Formats: sequence, structure tokens, C-alpha cells
Amino acid sequence: MLLVILLYVVVTVLFVIDALMREDNTYRVVCRIAVILFVPIIGILLYILDGRRRRPRRAELTQGCRPGLARLVHNSCGEPVTLHNSVEVLHNANATYAAIIGALQRARSSILLDYYIFVDDRLGGTVCDILERKARGGVAVCVIYDAIGSWRLNHRTIVRLRCSGVDIRPFKPMRFPWICNGVARRNHRKIAIVDSKVAFMGGINIAKRYIDGNSLGRWRDEHLRIEGDAVERLQRLFMKDWSECGGDAEPLSPQSAKHHVFECSPMQIAWSDECEARQTILDTFTAAIAEAESAIRMSTPYFIPPQGLFDALRVAVGRGVKVELMVPERGDLPLTAMVSESYLRSIEQCGVEVYRYENGFLHSKVLIVDDKVASVGSANCDYRSLCENLEVTCLAYDPRVIAELGEQFELDKRECRATTADRYRPSVARRCVESLARLLSPLL
Repeated sequence: MLLVILLYVVVTVLFVIDALMREDNTYRVVCRIAVILFVPIIGILLYILDGRRRRPRRAELTQGCRPGLARLVHNSCGEPVTLHNSVEVLHNANATYAAIIGALQRARSSILLDYYIFVDDRLGGTVCDILERKARGGVAVCVIYDAIGSWRLNHRTIVRLRCSGVDIRPFKPMRFPWICNGVARRNHRKIAIVDSKVAFMGGINIAKRYIDGNSLGRWRDEHLRIEGDAVERLQRLFMKDWSECGGDAEPLSPQSAKHHVFECSPMQIAWSDECEARQTILDTFTAAIAEAESAIRMSTPYFIPPQGLFDALRVAVGRGVKVELMVPERGDLPLTAMVSESYLRSIEQCGVEVYRYENGFLHSKVLIVDDKVASVGSANCDYRSLCENLEVTCLAYDPRVIAELGEQFELDKRECRATTADRYRPSVARRCVESLARLLSPLL
């Protein structure tokens, strides 16, 4: 027994040293060490699941980089600004699924899907039927699903798709009793690419609750349909994920794909990864907020911002920038909602105008700054999305697209109730519980 205790103490000390060496954020170091020390065995397992990060590597610069925000993204993940694009904003799941299913049915050469949640329910079953039929017809169909996010995807459905010729692969499957290093870092992207010519991205997964809703009501979300130069950039990102899942990316090269989009709609794809681009989206959001001159509008289902982003919003208010934040009235995860509530009270006290969406569950992830740049993508405003998961967002510089997203934000405000920091004071016990839960922010 003494030998077991001694061994555990040695292992714990080694993991504490590793946490001190690998993290550069003091808050996260303290949180991780506390979990290791005060939650025996489970704390060490959670630490292993979170994984060791590879050292950041700076992307090489190429000609044509623009200053400011665009250059930051290019330096972080190597993505240039693309000019010739056609963008359609798809408000909510009905329009999104109609557009995606229509594109899948017209596919002639390839279908590439990369989703965090893929459920073979009524909606997912329809998508699977199309994929199966297209694969049998000679279309190259490649599907990535996150093994944790898509845990409800039936194994029989996967086998059926593979038998029809669909190459479907899980991202970082978790197989007990073997524990994969970094398995807690998930692929949270939502991307669909058809024939290397049309792409879809945003915050909507493949599950019928995005249409039918659930106990929280109907889900409110945003998605984009893209044609033009940016499609190639998204396909290259898919190829990167495909290689990570053990697939052969060479046949998926988009170089031969040509489009006939000549209109100018500048945009830039920004993505975060496990190594060199780990903080691309967090740095992009923080920089965009720091550069704001007049107005910031943000919608997010979860508000648990890293300290740098929180401070950027606070300072923006102090500089006279009008900051509006839209969140759901009720959260879908009790612990996350409790922590989020604590941050919302803090940011309200700083002068941010908070709107709580009451007509269902707000799931859109939109950031609009000065009506000059807008972001639509998969990243929530929390530590897990901005510091850990694989995410993707589209930075739109086109005034038309930005104006449409701004108009929708104003429409959504009609379904909200505005709150103030002094609307109520929770009990001392409630504030204590929230403060304790807030210590877990870096893990949420």
C-alpha cells in the first residue's frame, strides 16, 4: 500500500511539473494543477486527455498580405484574403439544410463533409441516403465526424455508408481502456464542400434539433454558402483534417477546380489548430475588438471568454465603443450556464449592453465590428473553442454581407430582453457557487 501511495505521489509531482513547463497562461496553470492535486486519479486522466500541445510555428509570409487584421490571420494560419467570391447568408437551419441537400443532390465529382455533430436521425438519415446513392454513382464521398460530438451516430449507419463506397472517418476516437493523448481537443468545425465549387460553413451541425428545436425551443443560428476563391481554401483545410484522420489527401487536391465567380466579395478563412495556429481565432477576435472605433456586436451561445478577450471588451467600452452582446436566455449545459452567468454580470458592470434571446436557443456565433468586418463560424466565446478545439470562421470584408448580418442582429434583438448589471442580486450562496464554478473556466 505504501508503495502505491509513493508511486502516485511521484506521478502527481511529474504531472504538476509538466503543467508548469507546458503552459504559458498562469490562470490555466493554476486550474490544471488544482485539478491534478484535488481530484485524485481523475485529475491526472483529464490532464492526459487534454494532451500536450506542439510548439507554435510561425507561418511563412507570401506576397499580397494586407495590414492589420488580415495580416494577423495570414501570419497565424497562412490564409490570404480572397477577392472573387459569391456569399449567401443562410439564416437558420431550414435555409441551410435546403441549400446543402440541394447541392449534395447535384454533386457530380466529390462531396466532402467535416462535422462535429452528425446524427443519423430524420435529417441525418436523409443526408446519409444521398451520400450512399452518390457514392454508388461514382462520386468521391469523404466524411469526417468528431468521435465525441457524434457519439449518437449509429455504428450500423457507418458500416452501411462504407459498404456503399463512402469513406467515413472519425476524428480522434476514444477507445477504452487505451487513452489517446489530446483526445479532449475536438474537431468542432462544420464544413461541406461539393465538387470543389460550392462550400458551406458556419454554426449548424447535422441534427434535426436545429430544425425542430428541443426543450429550449427552436435553435437560432447562422451559416454561409460560398462560391469562388475561398472554396479552395476550405478544401485545403479539409485535406489537412483528412490527413489527420489517416486519409489520403492527394486525390482531394482542389487545384483543378475552376469557378466562374468574378464579383468582388473579399473574405478570409481563419482557423485554429493543434499546433501553429492554435490561437488564430482568439487573437483575431481580440485584435478586431481592440481596433473597434464605434460599435461591436457579438452573439454567442456561451460567454466564458479568456481573460484577454474579456479585457478587450472592457477597454473598448472605456474608449467609448458601443458593445452589444447577445446570449440565450437559457443555456443547454447547467455548469456552463452558471459560469457564463458570472461572466455576464461582470461584463454588464463594465458597460456592455447584454441582450438575452428568448425565442428559443441562440446558437449563432457572429462578431461584427464597425460594420467593416464580420465573422461567422463555429467558434463559441469560451475557452474550449478559442484555446483548445479545432475551429473555423469566415471573416467577411464585403459591406453587403456585413450589412445583412447587422440587419439580422437587429431583428434578433426584437426577440430579446435587455438586462442591466443591477437587475437583481443573487444570494450569497449562489454567488459563492458561481465563483467556485468560474475557477473551472479554462476547462469549459
